[in-house]
Amino acid sequence: MFGRSDFAAVQDRWSDYWAGRNQGPLYAIALPKNGVACAPKPPWHAWFNGGWQAAADAVCRWADSCEFYGDAIPIFPMSFGPDTFAAFCGADLAVGPSGDTTWPSHPLKALGGAKIAFDPNSIWWGRMLEYHHVLKAALGDAVLLSAPTVSAGLDGLVGLYGNTNLLLSMVDEPELVREALAQVNEAYTQAYNACARLFEYDKYGCGIRLGMYSRGPIGVPQCDVSCMISSEMFEEFAVPCLRHEMDSLGAAVYHLDGPDALRHLERLAHMPEIRAIQWVAGAGEAATRDWTPLRKRILSQGKGLLLHGDAGRVAELRKALPSKDIFFEVQGLKTRAQAEDFLAAMEQIR
Repeated sequence: MFGRSDFAAVQDRWSDYWAGRNQGPLYAIALPKNGVACAPKPPWHAWFNGGWQAAADAVCRWADSCEFYGDAIPIFPMSFGPDTFAAFCGADLAVGPSGDTTWPSHPLKALGGAKIAFDPNSIWWGRMLEYHHVLKAALGDAVLLSAPTVSAGLDGLVGLYGNTNLLLSMVDEPELVREALAQVNEAYTQAYNACARLFEYDKYGCGIRLGMYSRGPIGVPQCDVSCMISSEMFEEFAVPCLRHEMDSLGAAVYHLDGPDALRHLERLAHMPEIRAIQWVAGAGEAATRDWTPLRKRILSQGKGLLLHGDAGRVAELRKALPSKDIFFEVQGLKTRAQAEDFLAAMEQIR
């Protein structure tokens, strides 16, 4: 299943990771089949040009050309962008000017009297059903389809109401924000349950857009708007929503985006539901900074990390960060022999 004759053994290794029983890091490796270069993995927005079938064809080319080795499972994330949750609650989406993401319509004009709910009759949930049908027909059990990240909480409310509107309301009408977030939480539960049924978590387990897998439900909670709010506001508005989302999950990988969000790291470290943190440095000077001290800090707080690079770079990171709690995506290996030699070398690092 999912391109792995040893799927049960891979499942066991992932189960050990989530439970903290793993003896070393996990390594996802994609090798070219028959000496032919792997086709590139399509981005989540592969449907932008050509629609559902074009995306399905591209995913097929990728899966058919690669051998998945180590702890890798071929996972393709179905998504309509960072505001997929808002779209499931009635927002419309348009392709943004950069051509690689979508922007929401912000249908809420005020929080007073707002009605927020997951709408199974919404245009975008209908499109999710269409897209899933096309991909499933093309891929069968060769690729694990990943449900979209249902970014609810404050980020979900931003998608529905707009960033500036929400920030002002958090200061001027906090009670209305809390009432709206209570509705967002309920809508999240409805959307999550609909995704769990559609993607058959009980049958296949659960994959996420970051390439990670679990027999049980896992997810990627986030609060990107946290970079613009104080620790006190984060505690008041964001933490209850994050806890609500994580109540649905067996484990969580928190998406921590940008230096201005680091003020909340200590609070996140005290959430036992968070098993690992995906640190995204952002653009500009931050993208080129050496983040080794931060990575060590995250690991010292009992949270795992997600890192990637070619074999040489991964070896450097492994030596600098001698922790068993890292998931590495390893690029550039060409043969099974190279992969075996690489993993043997990694075993020697303690």
